[in-house]
Amino acid sequence: MKIGIIGLGNIGRVHAKNIQDGLVENSELVAVANQPIESMDDFKEQGIACFDDGSALIKSGLVDAVLIALPTALHAPLGIQALEAGLHLMMEKPLACHKAEAERILAARQRDDQVVSIMLNQRTNPCYAKLKQWIDEGAIGKLQRISWTMTNWFRPEIYFQSTAWRATWAGDGGGVLMNQCPHNLDVLQWLVGMPERIRGFCSFGKYHDLDVEDEATAYLEFPGGATGLVVASTGEAPGVNRLEIVGDLGTLKTDGSKAVLTRCSGSVAAFSRSTDEMFGMPETEDEVFEPTQPVNQHAVILNNFVQAITEGAALISPAEEGIKSLELAGAMIYSTWTDSVVELPLDAAAYETRIKQAAAESTPRTNLRTAAKVDMSKSYR
Repeated sequence: MKIGIIGLGNIGRVHAKNIQDGLVENSELVAVANQPIESMDDFKEQGIACFDDGSALIKSGLVDAVLIALPTALHAPLGIQALEAGLHLMMEKPLACHKAEAERILAARQRDDQVVSIMLNQRTNPCYAKLKQWIDEGAIGKLQRISWTMTNWFRPEIYFQSTAWRATWAGDGGGVLMNQCPHNLDVLQWLVGMPERIRGFCSFGKYHDLDVEDEATAYLEFPGGATGLVVASTGEAPGVNRLEIVGDLGTLKTDGSKAVLTRCSGSVAAFSRSTDEMFGMPETEDEVFEPTQPVNQHAVILNNFVQAITEGAALISPAEEGIKSLELAGAMIYSTWTDSVVELPLDAAAYETRIKQAAAESTPRTNLRTAAKVDMSKSYR
């Protein structure tokens, strides 16, 4: 597979390195696009075609597939162009700035065999994969409650000031829910499904000089009566990553480094109705899973993308799944704006109108600080 990467910021270069280091089988990096073109001198020296415009790369005829790792607002126009050109597409998260944009991307697919995927790499996190296995096996029974506190996304002011687009309504579609938490929101619905309704409480610019949300709390109601609570922030240090999923037969917990299944001796509801002990409780037993080897999650997703194209493998993260995290984030924000409970599916047209209004009313970002020290290893939390 001849792959082109459009966008060579922090994450774009991670993907390029994975391909060039041979971590993505049956693939070759043949073209890149970025601005300014001088930023690609190291690729030019290796004989890789360099473009200062993503559209030119798409039209070049050099590639079978493109990976788009640009500011979020550019995902839709270039993603649509790539699909209309008949190319396979891998999109960095989030898929778009909002649900309506994402739907337009997917509608641009020209053929049934066009593979369109999104970099939802946290699905390959061993702890989340283990939770998925336990849930699918029925280990916790009927879902009762979920709680995810995801406040270890602390970001200092320079993170936002180093770019004009990040954490803006027009450039990113939002803040912590759209930039930091798409992975968490995707994993949440991947594990337990989509809620029926959401009541969101977002704070806009509470900790940073931003117009978008940098703190969010949301109450979720699921089919069958289960409830959920989600808390996210870029203003807490050190913060925590704590996920709990409670069912009638047990509880799952993880902090991303290990996963714990606490099995009950039987149905909690049945025990409650049958015991004659006033303070009785079912007996429990813990099963602990601790990964022993690190996983290059981005390389796993890219390998799967290539295998889907060349061998018909099932995608780990099809682009359609990217709409769901957008819908969750959008519902939390829209609920705050309207001071109301939002029923899912989210009204994509109404939300698009409201987010365009927010973008038009936003203050353009000025006084950018560009001398930011970047250590990508610290971004994976």
